Amino acid sequence: MAAGRSEGTHRSPSLVASHGKGQGMGLTCYAPAVNLAERLGYGAEERVLILNADDVGSTHASNAAVFECLAPHGSLTSGSVLVPSPWAREPALWAQEHPDADLGIHMTLCCEYTPYRWRPLTDRADGPHLRDADGGLWRTSQEVIDNVPAEEAALELRAQIESALALGIDVTHLDTHMGTVLQPKFIEAYVSLGLEYGIPLFIFRPNPERLKSTGFSAFWDGLEPQLRRLDDAGFPVLDHVITDTMGKSREFYLERFSTLRPGVTHFLVHPAKASEETEALGDNADLRAHDYEMFRDRSMAEEIDKLGIRTITYREVREAYRSGTLR
Repeated sequence: MAAGRSEGTHRSPSLVASHGKGQGMGLTCYAPAVNLAERLGYGAEERVLILNADDVGSTHASNAAVFECLAPHGSLTSGSVLVPSPWAREPALWAQEHPDADLGIHMTLCCEYTPYRWRPLTDRADGPHLRDADGGLWRTSQEVIDNVPAEEAALELRAQIESALALGIDVTHLDTHMGTVLQPKFIEAYVSLGLEYGIPLFIFRPNPERLKSTGFSAFWDGLEPQLRRLDDAGFPVLDHVITDTMGKSREFYLERFSTLRPGVTHFLVHPAKASEETEALGDNADLRAHDYEMFRDRSMAEEIDKLGIRTITYREVREAYRSGTLR
């Protein structure tokens, strides 16, 4: 059952152009007249950071790392669970013992691995095109775009939310595995679910001119009407995202944090403990282990604090929206 407000109940401030340099995915963002940090009650120039762990539930090694990396013992503020994956029940059980933990859903229509597969939660009769030849989710975003009808994708994304809630996860946000649900074919369903359940989304405002100049006109054409829907509902929209982070140096992280712009930034990492399990999945096991080492204790959080940056959880964003206190 939806817990948030329905669409069209609130009009957010108008948008004005900004020409600052982009971060993360190489996209320049344009800022609303009132950024999300201000809408949450922070100052107009304050830098506010969500530090999110992706791929929770993908492996036991990932789970063990994220449990350690999340505050109060580690430096991360939130994590996103791959609900169809075999290890998703472990973070659900952990969340019952840690009710303040900030866990969302890493919404997926893909499973990129060859030796390790997970299947859709939707019955084959209702979602026959969600599976590849071996019965698992498609390996790439392009295969999903080419083969999965939008209606079947919407069924699967809803099933992932309902499954997470049934497992006892107090879902604080929805984001995307491999960017697939942000594609024009699927973004309407993604936004509709966020609005229906009153759950904040990983969605942001890229500069449309830069998107068009770099060949992403179709992406903007799909995104722009959905941003309008969210604005009409007074829904929270991120100011900035930083995603090119896996396995980077401590100096890289600190440089990125020091150059954050005002507003709310979603910064994602992929921690996992070094293990034969992660090594068997591919060639980035050492990068995931490095992310774990960078955020496993409070030292990174202390550096962020020294920079005058505020860290928050998605739960704070969700509760501000649901309670009507989001400006």
